Amino acid sequence: MTSETTTAPQRRAARRAAAAALVGTLIEWYDFALYGAAAALIFNVQFFGASDQLTGLLSAFATFAVGYFARPIGGIVFGHLGDRIGRKPVMIITLLIMGLSTAAMGLLPTYASIGIWAAILLVILRIVQGLGAGAEYAGAITLSAEASTKGRRGYYSSWSGVGLWLGSALGLLTFQALVWMMGDAFFEWGWRIPFVASIIVVAVSLFIRLKVAETHTVRKTADTSVDRVPLLRLLATEKRRLAVALGSNFLLSGFTYIPQVWALSYLTNNLGIAASIALAINAAFFIVGAPFLPFFGRVGDRIGRRRLFTGAAVFAIAWTVPMFLLMDTRNPWLIAFALVTCWVGVAATGVAAQGAFLTELFPPETRFSGVAFARELTGAILGGLAPLIATALFAATNHWWAIAIFMIANALVTLVAVRLSKHFRSDADQDHEITDDARLPDSHATSVD
Repeated sequence: MTSETTTAPQRRAARRAAAAALVGTLIEWYDFALYGAAAALIFNVQFFGASDQLTGLLSAFATFAVGYFARPIGGIVFGHLGDRIGRKPVMIITLLIMGLSTAAMGLLPTYASIGIWAAILLVILRIVQGLGAGAEYAGAITLSAEASTKGRRGYYSSWSGVGLWLGSALGLLTFQALVWMMGDAFFEWGWRIPFVASIIVVAVSLFIRLKVAETHTVRKTADTSVDRVPLLRLLATEKRRLAVALGSNFLLSGFTYIPQVWALSYLTNNLGIAASIALAINAAFFIVGAPFLPFFGRVGDRIGRRRLFTGAAVFAIAWTVPMFLLMDTRNPWLIAFALVTCWVGVAATGVAAQGAFLTELFPPETRFSGVAFARELTGAILGGLAPLIATALFAATNHWWAIAIFMIANALVTLVAVRLSKHFRSDADQDHEITDDARLPDSHATSVD
């Protein structure tokens, strides 16, 4: 048993790690939000020489999807490096990759200048961006969880989610503000400003990350035998542990992408809600939900990650049908209440639980690889396909009931995976600042909810 108190340097190190995680994920999702908005409004015209608007839009959205499918590859590559050489250097590398590729997009010549090479260069940069983003969130929660102080692992790891949501909101709001201020000039050249300006945020974030010390977990395992390819070890010997990790992300990919993405189409195309109102509700997800993340992170520290994660899955199952019924009232306030409640009750709770849950599931020497592989593989497949599946289900049934079943099924997968996690324990970290109530669980101990 270690001391019941933590020292000022330990608390300072934990705060620095959480801040470094926050700024990195903020940049990651600022970049992705910018690209998503630009794909819809700018890139279809500037980078693709299609003869009609639909073809250009489809081409632009195809490059958007490329970034998502590059993420699992980045998760595998940089997750491997994170386990082999340490969390800090990999997080610096991924930060630079994401930031520099985004800034370079703002400097690209257009189709009018260099023809098809404009689209090719854009796709290359989008792939590079996706590769860097693939390990960013996994590295952020791993670093902040391992650097956390006694009894606050859930709290500190939840700040990575805050950066994720604030980055998404910042990207969208920046884009919308510049459209409003610049008018037609924004579509000609002003769109480049938010892309190039990301280099400033990268510089600030790099300064913060350079001051973060490598975690005690990595220093402790540096002199031990580490597999040449940690992910292969997991695939060979820990298939069930990986299955639990993959299943736990169904809620935060297959379920949450319906209210976040597909609901916009349903509100505008089927319920006749103005697009501006639907987008405002969507932005409210991130702004209202962000403060709940550290709150639920602390709740998880008190009641346990599995109980918190279980609560998120159970709430998702219970709220799905009422959410659709409230949306069908066509009352904007009731719609906002239904969707924001879903986002806070499911997404905020689940994200706050997931950081500590996943890092405690894997042993230190394979942790980065396991977390990155599980999150990014399910995120790419379910996150990318969920809106498409929902669209097909609605077209086939002309009603939301089939989509509700799909959402509930995703929540059930997560519920089962989280409950099965009690059979798996990671190797204990012997960090001097981590006591029994906060340390990564022992491989021979009984799981604590």
